[in-house]
Amino acid sequence: MRTLYSGLLAALFLFAPATASYAADTPPAGGIGIRLVDIPEASQADPRARSYIVDNLPPGTTVKRRVEVQNSSTERQSIALYVSAAEVRDGSFTGLAREDRNELTGWIETDTPVVDLAAGESAQAVVEIAVPGDAPEGEQFAVLWAEVRSAPAPDTQVVTASRVGIRVYLSVGAGNGPPAAFTAGSLQPGQNVDGVRRITAEVNNTGGRTIDVQGNLTLSAGPGGLSAGPVSLDGMVTIPPGGSAPVTVTLDPELPSGSWHAQLNLKSGLATAQAEADLTFNGTEAVPPAEPGNGPVLAAAVAAAVLLVAGMFIWLYRRRRSGGTPRRP
Repeated sequence: MRTLYSGLLAALFLFAPATASYAADTPPAGGIGIRLVDIPEASQADPRARSYIVDNLPPGTTVKRRVEVQNSSTERQSIALYVSAAEVRDGSFTGLAREDRNELTGWIETDTPVVDLAAGESAQAVVEIAVPGDAPEGEQFAVLWAEVRSAPAPDTQVVTASRVGIRVYLSVGAGNGPPAAFTAGSLQPGQNVDGVRRITAEVNNTGGRTIDVQGNLTLSAGPGGLSAGPVSLDGMVTIPPGGSAPVTVTLDPELPSGSWHAQLNLKSGLATAQAEADLTFNGTEAVPPAEPGNGPVLAAAVAAAVLLVAGMFIWLYRRRRSGGTPRRP
């Protein structure tokens, strides 16, 4: 019979941030944590490289990264370190099950498959990524997991498991690899399923690397000169090269109705994009911004129609005054 896992295994796809301060990376009480220790010198300014393993490597290259595993529980823990495949779909980066493999998982090894830690202890492990000489160019994804499992419950084969992980984005190719770049489309107001106002924008990945889009929205020039925000995106969105996905900001239900200027600021690593628009909120609804150029064109069309009708009336009036009878068409 196949071993079953509790909902924890699927739910706890947590990605521990990797900063210089250990305190910022302390896992919650009773849990485990994992963080990066080594950050490439060339990537020190890239926020993504401080949280994830982000590299571009030529075929035949081997690199090593140290990670630190922490046990903040009150009991000794035997923590397994392993790699699984990952995928980017519908704006989300998802680490797959332990048995799910891809080419990248075959290139990654840890020097310590199992870390045995007493309560409150931490230890380091070395992760080696060896790209074979015949590796195909392109970007692949994986997750380095730290996982603990319980003993099977009495008279069952059911175990609970929880895991935390570090994302791995590896691009294979010469040089530094293609740069990251993206654009943000126009701001579109709307509502969520609960009728709460929100603003959405379509983000297009125009670069050569997968991006993790974060950001916030600020509102200014509101009723009475009010301003609001910044309000963070509803969640980080991951987009592969050539792909697109919406980002959404849910607004405070108490936001006053009226005209506002909205500015969306987005970033992924060192790449940034911006979008802004004037919006009018009426109750729980919002009026979208007018499409550029539609106003003048519509006004000209209305004016032309008015002139045409007026001209017909003047022509008919003059024909009747002169005794003529207009012909039927």
